[in-house]
Amino acid sequence: MPQKADDLNAKAKASALASLAMREHSVFELRQKLLRKEIPEQIVTDLLLDLRQQNLLSDSRFAEVYWRQRAGKGFGPNKIAYELQQKGIDDALIQSSQATTEIDFNDVIKQVYAKKYRSQPCHDLKEKAKRQGFLYRRGFSADLIKTVLD
Repeated sequence: MPQKADDLNAKAKASALASLAMREHSVFELRQKLLRKEIPEQIVTDLLLDLRQQNLLSDSRFAEVYWRQRAGKGFGPNKIAYELQQKGIDDALIQSSQATTEIDFNDVIKQVYAKKYRSQPCHDLKEKAKRQGFLYRRGFSADLIKTVLD
């Protein structure tokens, strides 16, 4: 019977390391991935603790990388923060990691707007509302949207 536990531990560790080799993961994400592979919860919990102690798994590092990646793809702070919540990152860590990355979302929204609308002026209120909706869905606040549309 101990051999089976060793096999499960090895399978779990190999799977976790393979996932982490591809990209950073939150603890919550990696837990879900391993549990979907029908690895017992206690083995998953012990492995995640071990990976965190070895600094191979870090929610703060994941959050910082995620902020940079998503902002680089043109998403705003509201959307990124929401996505991080869905990935199991707590609000305090979301706020501190955003501050650490020092992303200028004024520049991000200007780039997104310029890429989408190529300096074409708004002709009417309907067009302006459409552009506001696009930027809002991208996760930008009303204040940021106002700066780029005015």
